[in-house]
Amino acid sequence: MLETIPLEVRVSIDMGSHQHRVAIGLSHGGVLEEFDMAHQAEGFDHFFSRLAAYEQQYGCPVAVAMEGFNGYARPLDTMIRARDYRLYNINNLKLARFKEIFPGAAKTDALDARKDLELFQLRDHLPLAKEVLQEVAATPEENTILKRLTRRRRYLVREKGRVLNRLQSDLQAVCPGLLEITNDAGNLWFLRFLTSRPELTQLARLRRTSLLKIRGVGATYTGAIQAWQKHAVFSHEVAWVGEMI
Repeated sequence: MLETIPLEVRVSIDMGSHQHRVAIGLSHGGVLEEFDMAHQAEGFDHFFSRLAAYEQQYGCPVAVAMEGFNGYARPLDTMIRARDYRLYNINNLKLARFKEIFPGAAKTDALDARKDLELFQLRDHLPLAKEVLQEVAATPEENTILKRLTRRRRYLVREKGRVLNRLQSDLQAVCPGLLEITNDAGNLWFLRFLTSRPELTQLARLRRTSLLKIRGVGATYTGAIQAWQKHAVFSHEVAWVGEMI
């Protein structure tokens, strides 16, 4: 005896940067409506008004599946959860595998949204389709905040690494030997030393009294700087690269 699938309004969203393609159907199959949703308040209002209309018409719950694209799912995913709709994340790797096995037409947003809706409807019968869709469980707000903060921190750490790599490369090109006075170009005392004068060439002429006034540059670092000053050399690029540094 076949298992009866509960009636449910199912929605698939193909995410874009400025607008998203929406396909709405029922768990029993078929497409009710397709449209483009702008990633702004008016688009969100239209989207949720259509879902509310179908929810009332069929008297059944709503479930939404979306394929995130570079974080463009925010804040729509949060707004969906706030309305107590079930939310599913489409696993991109498993989706690609599914499309290899069940190939469709050439990629367009409209076809992708409809294909994802078909996938959503197949999940009740096909294990591979079920693996592609992963329900997003409710989490405490503290977890969401922590996740966002740690993600931001990882981004800043990577960005700092890229900036330091460029800094070190430029320093080696315009004033070889300067980096040897520090083990880490990101040290605050070294950065304060670099920016203590408007031109890099002026660093080679700083007196001991001026060096000691730079916060973090004590007697030890002053000695290292003065040792570099005796043999300081600058390439012709310093005239324009120095300002970049």
